[in-house]
Amino acid sequence: MSCSASRINQLILDQLAVSEKQVLSLVVAVRKSLDRSEAAKGDLTAMVKSALRRLIASKEVIDVDGMYSLAPSTVEQQ
Repeated sequence: MSCSASRINQLILDQLAVSEKQVLSLVVAVRKSLDRSEAAKGDLTAMVKSALRRLIASKEVIDVDGMYSLAPSTVEQQ
């Protein structure tokens, strides 16, 4: 079974809830968080970047010079 885009989104949000991170740190954290049964098929870096673009577009995540963090409204919800 491969991981879904929504699962990657959630893993990114979970990581950003702890601290702001760069793309490489997020890719490593997502890879470590995935169960063996949820192995990412394809380029995980591309999947994480795509998920970040979606999360930024939905205003859940902000990007400041390559450092990603939760948007203030997302932090309040958690």
